[in-house]
Amino acid sequence: MRIHFVGCLGASMKALMDIAKADGAEVSGSDLALDGHDARFAEGADTVVYSSAVPDTNPETEYARSHGKELLSRAEYLGKVAKRYRTVLAVAGSHGKTTCTAMLGGIFEPYDPTVHLGGEYGGKNGRVGGKKYFITEACEYKRNFLHLLPDISVVLNVELDHTDYYRDIDDITDAFAVFSRSGKIRVLCGDDKLSEPLKTGKYITFGLGRDNYLRADDIECVRGETSFTMVRAGAPLGAVRLKVMGRHNVYNALAAAAAAFSAGLDFADIKRGLENFRGVKRRLEYLGAAGNCDVFTDYAHHPHEIQSVISALRDAGYKRVAAVFEPHTYSRTLSLADDFVKALCSADGILLAEIFAAREEPLPGVSSGLLCRKLLDAGRSVRCFDTYFELNEHALRLAPDFDALIYCGAGTIDSAARILPKTTVE
Repeated sequence: MRIHFVGCLGASMKALMDIAKADGAEVSGSDLALDGHDARFAEGADTVVYSSAVPDTNPETEYARSHGKELLSRAEYLGKVAKRYRTVLAVAGSHGKTTCTAMLGGIFEPYDPTVHLGGEYGGKNGRVGGKKYFITEACEYKRNFLHLLPDISVVLNVELDHTDYYRDIDDITDAFAVFSRSGKIRVLCGDDKLSEPLKTGKYITFGLGRDNYLRADDIECVRGETSFTMVRAGAPLGAVRLKVMGRHNVYNALAAAAAAFSAGLDFADIKRGLENFRGVKRRLEYLGAAGNCDVFTDYAHHPHEIQSVISALRDAGYKRVAAVFEPHTYSRTLSLADDFVKALCSADGILLAEIFAAREEPLPGVSSGLLCRKLLDAGRSVRCFDTYFELNEHALRLAPDFDALIYCGAGTIDSAARILPKTTVE
């Protein structure tokens, strides 16, 4: 059997291709960044799988339709794959999915899990293991996660996002509620107010509040590490020392632990897995220094995520923090503009790149200039740049005034971030 993947360079798609190969399928793939798209690439395929970024007019998916081939979205194919495993753990949430899923993969590593990530951890997009445990991210975009029927469902948090698809907060909350109820065992964040509508029936909670089934006490943040005491049902279990920064990662660790406990693992497994976790690529990833300023890159493309990474740096002892932000999609920039401004105002310095369009066509009057004007109106100093070269040139001159510089965005801004520590002022 041959399976052809359209948009094969996406993180999730690469993980699914590895799983398909391990299951004995012949695999092929195409991507705009490779040789583009052509109907002949899909010839001879029994199944064609396409990513969310692929338009309906793609010649390979059109070929599959016209020639009676099995045509599946990435989410549909993921749901089909998951059914081959004895126990499925699926992690959803507006933020933190990749990190929490990677943490779970590390906790379960002695039990040979198969892990599917939407990001990169340890140079890979997952892990091909046995058929007992399948650990996967569950993406909310276009209700994709509803193709999964997990044994253990995890919802980290709920916020308004993907406004090109969801009407409002109630619409996206309803989707998360349906996903959560699909789990035989349900794990929810007890501290997340927007998750309240999900808290019906039986579930367990994690968080920092004392009423949670699993909570963290005595949190200490330093540069490069976060430690806490894990408490279950009021009983302290022991100390955990994470090699990643930020309270948001404490939440991710607690969620992973709650899911692992639900699957029957013990605290020794959980502590070992969490303490061996080294962080996902582009999640508060340290890149080096520009002079005395530490440079980080992060996938943050939602206001809450930007706020979280800036707070994590401050908690770790960085007093002067500058943020470089590349907005991701026009619809998100427009609908969440005021929230982006509020989040960016928590930084001491602000630089903007132009919007990364991703799957969208431009919207009239929507550009990074929209955020720039709002930030200026809020009394903040900000500059917007059309090219990464100009942005980095200014960032380098700005660096001596700051302790940390964080590049945020889900687009290609990461490439600019990785260049900065290797650059010198002329």
